[in-house]
Amino acid sequence: MADLIDALYTLARQRGRNENPLLALRSFVGRVGARISHLPIHPALAQAWPGATGEPFHQHQALALAALRREEAVALLGGVSARRSMHLLLTETLHATRNTRVLLVAPDELAAMAHVRELRRLLRDLKQPLQVALAAGTGVRAALNASVVVATPELLHDRLLRHHARAWADFWANVRLIALAEVHSYPGPAAVHLAALLLRVRRLTSVQPLLLATLAPLAGADQVLAQIGTCPWRILSAEDTPNEGTTLALWRTPGERARESLALALGLARTKARVHLLCPAFEAPLLRMLAGDDVPTLSIGPSALPADALVIMGLNEAAAPLAQAHDGPTLNILVLGDDPAEQALAHLAQSEDDQAPLPLLDGAPLQWVSAPINAYIEAQHLLCAATERPIRDDEAQAWGVLPLIERLSEQGRMLPLPGRTTLWQPLPSAGDVYAGFDLRSVAGMPALLADDQGHPLGMLDQATFDRWAFLGAALPPLRGGYRVVQRHEDEQRLELTISAGGETRRTLPLRRCEIRVRDRRESRTLRGCDLAWGRVIVDEELYGFREAAPGVAPNERVINPPITLRWSAPALWIDLPVAVKMPGQLVGWSLVATLPLCTSSTCTDLVPAYDHEVDRIYFVDTHPGGNGLATWLFSALERILPLAYDVARACRNDPLLEPLARADMDWLLALLGGQFTPPPPPRPAPTMPLEAPSASAEPTLPQPSQRGAASPAVAAAQPPIPPAPAKAKERSQTPAPPKPSVAPKHAPPPPIEPPAPPKPSAAPKQPPPPPTESLPPPAEPKGRQSRSKRQPKRKTSESPAAEQAPAPPPPAPPPPPAPPEAILPDAAAMVARLQRLRQQREQQNQPKVTSPSPAKQNDGLPRFQPGDQITCNPYGPGKVIASRIENNHEVLEVLFPEHGQLTIDAAVSAVRLVE
Repeated sequence: MADLIDALYTLARQRGRNENPLLALRSFVGRVGARISHLPIHPALAQAWPGATGEPFHQHQALALAALRREEAVALLGGVSARRSMHLLLTETLHATRNTRVLLVAPDELAAMAHVRELRRLLRDLKQPLQVALAAGTGVRAALNASVVVATPELLHDRLLRHHARAWADFWANVRLIALAEVHSYPGPAAVHLAALLLRVRRLTSVQPLLLATLAPLAGADQVLAQIGTCPWRILSAEDTPNEGTTLALWRTPGERARESLALALGLARTKARVHLLCPAFEAPLLRMLAGDDVPTLSIGPSALPADALVIMGLNEAAAPLAQAHDGPTLNILVLGDDPAEQALAHLAQSEDDQAPLPLLDGAPLQWVSAPINAYIEAQHLLCAATERPIRDDEAQAWGVLPLIERLSEQGRMLPLPGRTTLWQPLPSAGDVYAGFDLRSVAGMPALLADDQGHPLGMLDQATFDRWAFLGAALPPLRGGYRVVQRHEDEQRLELTISAGGETRRTLPLRRCEIRVRDRRESRTLRGCDLAWGRVIVDEELYGFREAAPGVAPNERVINPPITLRWSAPALWIDLPVAVKMPGQLVGWSLVATLPLCTSSTCTDLVPAYDHEVDRIYFVDTHPGGNGLATWLFSALERILPLAYDVARACRNDPLLEPLARADMDWLLALLGGQFTPPPPPRPAPTMPLEAPSASAEPTLPQPSQRGAASPAVAAAQPPIPPAPAKAKERSQTPAPPKPSVAPKHAPPPPIEPPAPPKPSAAPKQPPPPPTESLPPPAEPKGRQSRSKRQPKRKTSESPAAEQAPAPPPPAPPPPPAPPEAILPDAAAMVARLQRLRQQREQQNQPKVTSPSPAKQNDGLPRFQPGDQITCNPYGPGKVIASRIENNHEVLEVLFPEHGQLTIDAAVSAVRLVE
């Protein structure tokens, strides 16, 4: 341990050019652990285990063994200890019954090979005559007769299940245990794929196999495990083993992130320690070629392996390893680059407040977001299951997929066989139902990735291929390092070629979006703003991209021809209190970039879209049918907003991200800055319902691999909207009535700036509307809802004549001009206030606000008094100027050294008193 820390300091001095790359170093104390004297397992195994491993038995092993014997599914939380206990329980299962076979599923081939090596070494030390083999390459023949067969989900799908009736018939007849290693490696749609694979496995085994899994301690693991196993799980912590302690380091390497990370790993490997470099899957072959074969103690791959030191290349790969840090390598190094979230984390680590908690390192564990049931994934696996063995009607009803099978039959892809019992089987017109399988994709085939020398690098999921892999793009998204030099797509294959030479260039797509709300599932109010989630249909066009490189001014380039995408998925939307002027759909990326700081998902799983007509921002799942992020964000938005502001603030000087960071700071401050008053009076709107019935929101099936030349998501999104024609008809009829009501909305923008100085004019204009103006405020929810209903008017609103046509009616009667004038002062004041907050000026001493509030709403005594020194998120330390109670919330006027005087909510900003 000491040698690794000394080597790390030496590398920091050598690699640091202008500043120290070692930002932070945190040490965690070890634990003594707990042991038990006896474990009721096979006598030969009980005697050989302590001598082979040098460890006694532990309590979690006894609890897991008892649960397995009660035929319960068991999940072990931890790192190395959970992995070792899984091997012990696996070996005991083989001894319990003769001719028993075990299937171990690893997330990728490198991790599968590591399990094979460890199990062979363990069985050799235990002197057990059991065979372990990998079902790939030269190990396939040995795997046919092995006691333990190790496979990846791809091998399980395309080999063990496809050829189940021939080569693997004896294996499936004797399988008694299925071990899922590192099951946290299946976020979002990957967990849905894994659940479908296990369902197909159960149909082929003679008895119900037991389930055993290992995973990192992540929040929400119980929900995802229940979805994967379709049964209750016994979740046990395996962190009762002795541990010497762990050290966590933050390393900042702006520039060539991949080469700097590899140099750091090679420097640590020279101390004769085992070092593993954790990186994206497609970068692993390129880094192995750079590292060579001269360092046997260095391993490179997308999954964490047992090692003395772990180098994590970026936040996208850091969720599970950092959660397992207390039960893993003695040294964990997180390498931070130019990703927006990585810049924010580096900025927080370098802040003067050493006591401030760091996201991802302190506080609650990261969230493992559960994805909803996806009709696209179910359709693919239903066709495969019917190929392996015809599906009975009672099976389809038990799974709840009978309507899905009937729709497949209508599309000519499945056919009921004649007989007393209805059996469903795929038709030849369905094609090769096993082709195009990818854990990270929902519909369509994955993209094959290669370098400019023709070496295969793996696969890229379709969502990343569509939006981030345009010609000239820099991959990985928002981080850069490799340039896309060739892109090919047709109905048969998707191919992508990148340059093997690293570069420091980064890109960001420029887009146009049109969103139509299909249904609204749930809504609530967030600090005076409407917040809701539901299902939407997105039409997106990528027309260009913004690029930046060190020493070169950022510029924008055109994508010719543009890439068009269309899909249907759940979305979260927020009605913003201010308008955000930013072309290219750059608004909202700061919030999307925070996902790796609080979940196991990445920034490619969510996409923002801003509607300029109604001042509404959407956050849409990038996978057709959804991946669960929009639904989760609906309940966790208050926790994400401060992190998003930190990200935007850290990127405001980044050449590539500066425009979007400035725009995001505006609307994020509007939500975080204490807007307790209700929003402005509602704009007149037709009182028609917002969405279609919820039945139309159920996803349906994709057509058999239809892909347009522009995008794979176009064909995937068109089938799941059977009721769309009726919806379109309804929308086509709505623009005519709302036109007169929309005129007041579009009339105010030109005079917004002049009313800002003459604020006093707002006061005399509020008394006149006692009888007439008192009625519209209760109708505000309908006005909010009808805004998305008027979205079809975008096509007509592009012509100025269409917007100005309703203008003549208001001048005729004198009363109509009054409402817009009453709205203008409120909007101008709001815009002026946001500008003052953004420029950090100390111009607001608000006696008008502080005096009446205690008189009107004094529900309790303030917790903080003027003169108190406090600290809060995300503004840091400050001094209380005034305190009051509003709407059962304590509102503080605080003077911050960096931000000036701000109005904050003590509860939302987590205000703490500094003693």
